[in-house]
Amino acid sequence: MTGPVVGIVGGGQLARMLAEAATPLGIHVRVLAAPSDEGASEVVPDVVVADPDDADALRAFARSVDVVTFDHENVDHDLLRELEGDGVVLRPSVATLEHSDKAHQRRRFSAAGIPVPDFLVLPGGSDVDADAAAAFAARHRDSGATSGDVVVKASRGGYDGRGVWILGEEQLRQFVDSWSGAPLVIEPLLRLRSELAVLVARRPSGEVVTWPVLETIQVDGMCNEVLLPAPIGEALRARAHAIGVQVAEEVEACGVVAVELFVVGAEADGAEQILVNEIAPRVHNSGHLTIEANATSQFEQHLRAILDWPLGPTDGASAAAMANVVGNGSDEPRSRQAEALAAVPGAHLHLYGKSPRAERKVGHVTVLAADVAAARRGAALVADVLAGGGTPIEEAATSTEGRS
Repeated sequence: MTGPVVGIVGGGQLARMLAEAATPLGIHVRVLAAPSDEGASEVVPDVVVADPDDADALRAFARSVDVVTFDHENVDHDLLRELEGDGVVLRPSVATLEHSDKAHQRRRFSAAGIPVPDFLVLPGGSDVDADAAAAFAARHRDSGATSGDVVVKASRGGYDGRGVWILGEEQLRQFVDSWSGAPLVIEPLLRLRSELAVLVARRPSGEVVTWPVLETIQVDGMCNEVLLPAPIGEALRARAHAIGVQVAEEVEACGVVAVELFVVGAEADGAEQILVNEIAPRVHNSGHLTIEANATSQFEQHLRAILDWPLGPTDGASAAAMANVVGNGSDEPRSRQAEALAAVPGAHLHLYGKSPRAERKVGHVTVLAADVAAARRGAALVADVLAGGGTPIEEAATSTEGRS
């Protein structure tokens, strides 16, 4: 092999889409996939099957590639530090990956002046302080600025709404008293105007680029739709970009980092604020539409960044929408592709080769259109058809809404 060899730890859909972006660039991808991983092995011929927490397997894998990157952050950080000490090139670094811990992230961002919600970190194990949690909740209830409930997050391991609980004061005390897991982060339940995402790419030599600001639509804590462009004013857009770049610099990102943002407060009286919800130090669900909607996708950009190649332009479509395809436990979306494409022939389908368990993301759909509303209708329709619902094919065929 004459091109660079990129090793990806984890064999899910992010590794799959990174590999798809690598092929035209002449980059060879090797994946370290756990036996239970689904997605990457269908399209990547060079897969090593082993548990990423197996020290010997990870060391051997790291020695066989030029740079190591990640499909997910759930890898033993102490083991990764050993590899860094041995000269293995990890991009992102362990110091960046540590920001996937919500408690660490909140403390670091607050100290750096990056806007975050008010928060309380409670230690894990048997040292959780229910009185401190109750006092925090009462203080926010009495302020009248929030709903009175709180959001409790496990600092590690949560995703797609898992590891997150919305609780009233009495429920909070009972929950904390019975908790024995990772440290907890407690925040007030904010009255959100919207949620945004800013994708930022940064390479070791310091070059930084951002994509246009996106709006994300959550359902039960899981990202359901992503809209381009976000329907916000220029001042808010500039602030979101600035925060995204500040975060990327603070965590010393190498590759793509996704910065998820809350917008709170009233636009009319100028009291609106942007707060960082959380970050993902890797390619992310909110950036999937960049494959079709932007000149350089998040996946190609991540590869460029970790190899310290020049970063690509991020301009793109005037309007686009992405909808996730969520499994319902029975319907196989790949059996419904023809029906989905009949509904919206211009839709871009991405199915991940994952078994369609309930509440599991098994694919996504992107539609480009003249305006966001049309793109959103088209993407939602196709995703629903793939998931086993949606408009009957004869009705969909007579509709042009959302076609690109």
